[in-house]
Amino acid sequence: MTSNAKTNESMKKISDIYQGDLLAFKANDEKYKVLLCISTYKEKSPQSFTFAALTYDDLEKPTPEKVLKSDFWGIGNTKNEHFKYPDIELNQIWSIHPETRPYFLGSYGLVIWRKDFLKFRDNFEVIGNLKIVDNLDKNGNGEMNVSDWDFIKDFFTNKINSLLSDRGQKTFKLKSIIKDEK
Repeated sequence: MTSNAKTNESMKKISDIYQGDLLAFKANDEKYKVLLCISTYKEKSPQSFTFAALTYDDLEKPTPEKVLKSDFWGIGNTKNEHFKYPDIELNQIWSIHPETRPYFLGSYGLVIWRKDFLKFRDNFEVIGNLKIVDNLDKNGNGEMNVSDWDFIKDFFTNKINSLLSDRGQKTFKLKSIIKDEK
């Protein structure tokens, strides 16, 4: 494949998003940031995608391997029996974050409506897909609408730490929510 073909392939418009997709983008500080899709709603209109904010913050373009070393914003404070994780997933979470036991770990959700995402999708690149536990958004304790490109770029540059900390969120190792492929 030629260099030009590779560039065209990587810059291909995002036509759909799936749970586990990693979306890289540059924020206002010209550093790369990454969103992790934790759930999608596609059954009927309006469709939406819910993301976890990751702590990746680098001038270098991320790879899935580099992203796995980052954290995500969330909370460990619920025992929602309707959205319980399988024991194997709970044990993995608790082995990495024993301070959350006996509670479930959830992610703070950043919601982007599909109709809005289509307007600024060219600013994102899907860099991979991770097999993550289900119901991260259901076991979190909040979400916010981030369906504006200018807001996203500014949020990840200037507001993420203070706003999410003020909402009781902390960072947790991304590896804690990756499904074991065994």
